Amino acid sequence: MNRLWRLAGFGLAGASGLLPNLAVMWLLTSLGTHYLAAAVAATEVAIVWNFVLIDLWVYRRRRTSARWPMRLTRFAVLNNLDLAIRLPLLTLLVGTFRLHELAANLVTLAAAFVLRFAVTERFIYRAPRATATLRRWRGGGGVASTRAPARSAPRASGHKGLSYAPSARPAP
Repeated sequence: MNRLWRLAGFGLAGASGLLPNLAVMWLLTSLGTHYLAAAVAATEVAIVWNFVLIDLWVYRRRRTSARWPMRLTRFAVLNNLDLAIRLPLLTLLVGTFRLHELAANLVTLAAAFVLRFAVTERFIYRAPRATATLRRWRGGGGVASTRAPARSAPRASGHKGLSYAPSARPAP
């Protein structure tokens, strides 16, 4: 899956996470919970929802870098750092601009989308490195060799030019 398709899948998974996020926030605020506390709880529910979809659907071929508990931990840390940035913006939108809590929450989620994708792509689901069979390594230095593959021995063809075509004779 190329980056554009992963971005679209990430967006669809994130968009589907809006449902549990907004539902939990609506439920908690209607029960009298302050909108900031409700936003934190709603985000935690959405983190798990989004992780499951993203891990199983968007990055299923890149899950080799770490086991799922480590991927979930990294994903949760990223999204909680994101929340620490979004909460002041949420306060500004609700307190200063008098935007409804749910609408303000939606705005902050949309604003953080591209950054979350970039960090998830780079640090949580890194692309697999080239396999050792595709690289030739020089004496332990860790530097990839740029030497061409070994060629077959020149054929004794009676002319002065060298031919690198495979020889019909068996090798000694």
